[in-house]
Amino acid sequence: MSSQRVITTVDSHTAGHPTRVITGGLPPLKGRTAAEKCDWFEANCDELRTFLLHEPRGHSAMVGAVVTDSAVADYGAFFLGSYNYLPMCGHATIGLAATLDHLGLIGPDEQGKAAFTLEVPAGIVTVAMRYQDGLLASVSFQNVPAFVVAWGVPVAALAGRGACDIVWGGNWYALVDAADAGIDLSPAGVQQAMAAGSAIKAEINARITAGNIAGASHPVHSVLFYRTTREEGVLVSRQLVVLAPNKFDRSPCGTGTSARLAQLLDAGALAPGERIRAQNILDVEFSASALPEAASGPSGESCWRPLIEGLAHITGLHTFIRTKNDPLPLGFLCR
Repeated sequence: MSSQRVITTVDSHTAGHPTRVITGGLPPLKGRTAAEKCDWFEANCDELRTFLLHEPRGHSAMVGAVVTDSAVADYGAFFLGSYNYLPMCGHATIGLAATLDHLGLIGPDEQGKAAFTLEVPAGIVTVAMRYQDGLLASVSFQNVPAFVVAWGVPVAALAGRGACDIVWGGNWYALVDAADAGIDLSPAGVQQAMAAGSAIKAEINARITAGNIAGASHPVHSVLFYRTTREEGVLVSRQLVVLAPNKFDRSPCGTGTSARLAQLLDAGALAPGERIRAQNILDVEFSASALPEAASGPSGESCWRPLIEGLAHITGLHTFIRTKNDPLPLGFLCR
């Protein structure tokens, strides 16, 4: 069998959502920063993104991570989605930490801890790892600052039942109360959520492009549906993030949780430093909190520095091959 391309990866899942860290087979990346390397990769190697993330080797929800060197942090990285490139990805950051541990590139000190800084296109995040009996027990990361740019934006797709808030958490989100959209935050509600979320995203982005939402100048990447409860005095945010008509985040979503923290803190529903439980539809949780950030958003918005904690598990070591006679060399996705 004559192979045209061979790429190796380490795969993991964070609360159910996959991360595929590329460990070999890429050409040298050009650029000074993680953002520049990401731009160069998109311009010159985008077929490798579809080759690795699309069917038959991947699927619509697959996320990839490319590790790079960095002049300002211990590591650099950028993130590949099935449809796009992400400024930041929380679940994949946790997956990357688990991968570095698995590869023996980082390990516990005498106190059972490890840490590193990570340059991503959105900025620099700090990652901390906690070990128990020599095994990785949790990964936390201090994310880039989060802030709200628009409150109570009416959404026609909600038929007058509610509105959305537009928030930056490392990616752009439209946050929608699940009850207003009639969304069941369980596995049975996923298909309805993807349809509703895609309609909301298309509507909001069309209005942002037209300049019709004050404060919002960037299209949203995703729609986050949430339900808020309190259990034993702890706020629980059950949430489901919709990225595309056929793509939702299986994890509680690290950048989405960061956006949710900013929304809750600005609304006075949460105290600075107070921890919440961010829960996915599979009942797996992140622990999260945020503190005030001295810097402000682009239009003077209050900023919060989120801290997200979760865990990833290694699922496989892979060698992916593309043969010269493959009729689908770039992979495919069915929406």
